[in-house]
Amino acid sequence: MAIDENQIEEIVRGVVNNLITTSGTSTFKESSAGLSGNGLFDKVEDAVSAAKDAQPKLVLLGREARFKIIENIRKRCLENAEKFARLTVDETGIGVYEDKVIKNQVAVNFSPGPEDLDIKTYSNEVSTISIDRAPYGLIAAITPMTNPTPGIINNSIVMISAGNSIMFLPHPAAHKCSLEAIKIIHAAIVEAGGPANLVTAASQSKVENVSVAFKSDKVDMITATGGPGIVRLSMKSGKKVIGAGPGNPPVIVDETADIENAAIEIMNGASFDNNILCNEEKACICIRSISDKLLSAFSRNNTMVLSREQAEKVVALVVKDGEINKDYIGKDASKILKDAGIDAGPSIRLAVFVADSESHPIIQHEQLMPVLPILLVDSFEQAVAAAVRIEHAFGHTAMIHSKDIDRITSFGQVIGTTNVIVNARSQAMAADLSKGGTAWTIAGATGEGNTTPRSYTKERRIYISGAMNFVK
Repeated sequence: MAIDENQIEEIVRGVVNNLITTSGTSTFKESSAGLSGNGLFDKVEDAVSAAKDAQPKLVLLGREARFKIIENIRKRCLENAEKFARLTVDETGIGVYEDKVIKNQVAVNFSPGPEDLDIKTYSNEVSTISIDRAPYGLIAAITPMTNPTPGIINNSIVMISAGNSIMFLPHPAAHKCSLEAIKIIHAAIVEAGGPANLVTAASQSKVENVSVAFKSDKVDMITATGGPGIVRLSMKSGKKVIGAGPGNPPVIVDETADIENAAIEIMNGASFDNNILCNEEKACICIRSISDKLLSAFSRNNTMVLSREQAEKVVALVVKDGEINKDYIGKDASKILKDAGIDAGPSIRLAVFVADSESHPIIQHEQLMPVLPILLVDSFEQAVAAAVRIEHAFGHTAMIHSKDIDRITSFGQVIGTTNVIVNARSQAMAADLSKGGTAWTIAGATGEGNTTPRSYTKERRIYISGAMNFVK
């Protein structure tokens, strides 16, 4: 199906309004048509052209130059991790400042770099084959308002490591903090000897920018990190697409689990940055026979266990017409409870309640707030079946707390998510570089999974017959 201009605008406006009310345009007044050399341009067409011109200059520098460039990006972004966090909280009004600092630091330290790429050569007495990775060229990267600066840091590191340039399309509700991160990264690249405009953006975030990027013959790939609408639309662009759609991660707690540890890990996972990350625990599925123990453990660990009456008040507040109330996305648990007329101290990081059925809207929708529904089931088999339905085949993330290796194995095989985390909080997937690194674009929609520099390259092979076989 051909891409349609009106459809683009309708879907993009819907994505914008899904999280926060906005006019659809945001301006960063410090920009001056790219003349300041900071990668920002008044016209999106100019941002595209400049990034397209910069990419072959990066390639000509050679691969070793990328190590130096990435090292300096890490250095400068780490220096600004706290600044980025403060700007993000002030602009978006969601999440937790301290957690956002950690997110920026993780993106800096754990994003895989040029070392992820290698050249493989196979030789015998008759031939030699070399397998290498080539960059795509210019990537148009759509970034969300939930993880704006860590997403831009991560994308910059992995995409540039692969030899690409990037034209960012930030969410209008996180426009200023996003452009500040782009400016810092741009300066770090140039300081390290890299070409100017390897990262660019328009000085205004407008829905029309997405249309320009999708239609431009200068854009070689689109990376969309956002809701299902923008991912589906990206796939109609006719370009190579890496799509990171939403997640609705379930977490199972069975009879064999360490209940106290499960409560601590789920609390920490579901409350981190007020649950605005798409990989975090969104619904807990608990075997009925141990539910009282789990609820008791929650109550000892910075969690308020809501009574039925209290739960009804909270749900009436955070759900409107069967959908999540965007006014409470990313807000503190204490504020949500207070607005629902429930007294809770500042130490409360998470509210949990027993849902009356699997069809409950907070179970079915990615709620992005520290309010966790608990679904009770009678058997592990029922738990797995419910988890599969709740996950909606997003292919994102799922958790399980169990000591039964057969159950863990079965769950991992059946759930089919990119990430399965066992006996730990959702943030455990942010592994250091020696364990695979972290990804802020988890492409469950298009199948790449946790993206690394390899995800943004094309395989190239050369076959040499009767030569280059130096050893017989």
